[in-house]
Amino acid sequence: MTGISDQPRRGRALHPPLTGFPIAAYVFAAAFDVISAIGGPHRSWATQFWHAGTFVLFAGLTLCVLTMLTGFYDLARFPDNRTRVTGMIAAHVAAMAGVFMLGVGDIAWRLAEYDRSASTPAGILLLTLTGAVAVCAGAACGGTLVFGYGMGVAAAGVAGAPVPERLAVRHSRSAAVPGSPAAAQATRHRQRRAKLGRGSHR
Repeated sequence: MTGISDQPRRGRALHPPLTGFPIAAYVFAAAFDVISAIGGPHRSWATQFWHAGTFVLFAGLTLCVLTMLTGFYDLARFPDNRTRVTGMIAAHVAAMAGVFMLGVGDIAWRLAEYDRSASTPAGILLLTLTGAVAVCAGAACGGTLVFGYGMGVAAAGVAGAPVPERLAVRHSRSAAVPGSPAAAQATRHRQRRAKLGRGSHR
């Protein structure tokens, strides 16, 4: 959840490298709970999956705190005032905040049922599945911010433009360097255009 300002930025975003594990933790916890619920309370492996889901979700929720903090820190360092981006940021923050609250409630319920249930209770299964779907939706918003709007992506020091535009500017700059392949290609392109122009006037 990083942005692009009108000024050149320094340093790297801290948030993106931390996002993978919390997302995986919510998804794996949901998968473990589904397996445990299918196994039922009379199978020992169902109990093991129920307990494994609890540990995985707890670890993911713990790292989720650090991920959220670094996300807000990166947002403060790299603001982006484009209207569409602002709306997507709001959706991303709302989704991930909801995911965090679902995780807190899920863990609290799990600790209360940890020794009393031999497999994942139906209510906890529903809550965990909801968290997994929500974290995937929030991750999709984050991916749109990066890959769709170019947040946190710098190319040749050009800030504020979508990724394709920044790449085009970088190419035009490389074309201005004498002797470079891009410069040679640009020269050939101008020569072809000049020949076509002369031919059209004959």
